[in-house]
Amino acid sequence: MDDFAYENLGICYWNGTLGPFNVGVVGTGSMLQVLLDIIYNEAFREFLPEMCLAAISDTGPGVTLPEDCETCPVYPTYREMLDAHPEINLVVEITGDRSIAARLRHELGESISLIDHRELIFLCGLHDMAVVKGHYMNSLDHQRTLIQSIIDEIREDIFLLDKSGTIQDLNRTVWQRAGVPRKELLGKQCWEAARLRDGSPFCSQLDPACPFHKTLLSGRKEEAMVTRVNGSGLLQYYRLYAYPIFDMRGHMSHIMVMHRDITERTQREKYQQQQDKLAIIGEISTYLAHEIRNPLYAVGGFANALLRSPKLDEQEREKVQIIVEETRRLDKLLTNMLNFVRPTPGPGAAVDMVAVCHDVAELMDVGYGRQGYNILVRPDEHMPAVQGDADALKQCLVNILKNSIEAMPGGGEIFIDLTMDEGDVVVRIIDTGTGMSETELDRAFNPFYSTKADGNGLGLALIKKIIEETGGSVSLASRPHKGTTVTLRLQPAVDVDHPPLPAPEDDS
Repeated sequence: MDDFAYENLGICYWNGTLGPFNVGVVGTGSMLQVLLDIIYNEAFREFLPEMCLAAISDTGPGVTLPEDCETCPVYPTYREMLDAHPEINLVVEITGDRSIAARLRHELGESISLIDHRELIFLCGLHDMAVVKGHYMNSLDHQRTLIQSIIDEIREDIFLLDKSGTIQDLNRTVWQRAGVPRKELLGKQCWEAARLRDGSPFCSQLDPACPFHKTLLSGRKEEAMVTRVNGSGLLQYYRLYAYPIFDMRGHMSHIMVMHRDITERTQREKYQQQQDKLAIIGEISTYLAHEIRNPLYAVGGFANALLRSPKLDEQEREKVQIIVEETRRLDKLLTNMLNFVRPTPGPGAAVDMVAVCHDVAELMDVGYGRQGYNILVRPDEHMPAVQGDADALKQCLVNILKNSIEAMPGGGEIFIDLTMDEGDVVVRIIDTGTGMSETELDRAFNPFYSTKADGNGLGLALIKKIIEETGGSVSLASRPHKGTTVTLRLQPAVDVDHPPLPAPEDDS
């Protein structure tokens, strides 16, 4: 048998040209109640011609009729009933007496149809099937409503797709974020409906990295992690899941795809990984200081002495010069590494961040102003001081501005905006440089990762360490060819009396 389809309905049903049927009932019993339910129940009106109970006969002595028959005419015999009601065009015999059924079949004219008690059994069976179906449909509707309510409360994006990637259903999170009614998204491709948290498109086409494709081939649950950059240039992490849905024959008919935003969790994991790396670096820092730096000083000293010797020819002098430059580079790398793992001395004092930004802008203007770079400081009024070390914060700004300048080889404007947001002092350094890719954003704060040929990767990682140790935070927003924004969130200095720090004990 073919699968159910609404277009197949009506093949065995009446075509609307019959009826109405004026029914005359011969006899009583349990079948009468079923017949009344078929006549008067609205659930059957869609599938059967219109019927009206005209009269009842042959009820027998002392029989109590159902309430639906209280106003219905009752006759001792079917002949009297037919004589009194010439409009009857359907007789239903439910006496169970075959002789009565035979007489009716013989006496009724062609204009009157007959259903005897044997044929009514099938109608009763269909009635019971319809009642059971109604019960299960009500239960199914209840379960469907419950499941839909649960799915709608899930914060993840859930799509039910057919095997071509077309949306068959979705949860409320999806259509609310897309800003359109649910029905407008049905029948579209999933990438047309999927959105990031800020409402920007999740993807511009069916992403090859989506596990939908793998599930389509494997018939199993698949998953993948992807990164996205939102409309503000902020990096987000998503875990995508695809689950196969099978029909009653075991064939995969649909695929459910779920998008889970794991940005916060991933950020915590990366932070913990970075802390673990720093702990390892801290453990070997003493070894590096004693076992590498001391011999490095000796090598550098001897190389500088050789460089001053008049006995070296030009070729030998070039080789010694390389040794000198490499020892300096190694010493600088070692210094940066030790500075990175060295703890900072407490939260510091109150720092006028507006003044620091102006000082740094003037300092950078001396070296880069003539090269086409213009650094503009744009503070809001009445900015509070921040908690921190002025020199450390100044060095952080210098390093960020150098990165911006290197990303703008043709010159341009760099803005330093200072505002208040949710009780924090927010400093945004905005450039219009080459921007960063998703991979570069993902690894920007990793120690020893750098996109520069001669870089050691400690710049942004060290800035993050300094800012976080004062109670603040650092974030990056960037897009390729659209510039980068570095945001520093700093703790404002609070007007409280701090207790004096205890004096260090004298070990002598």
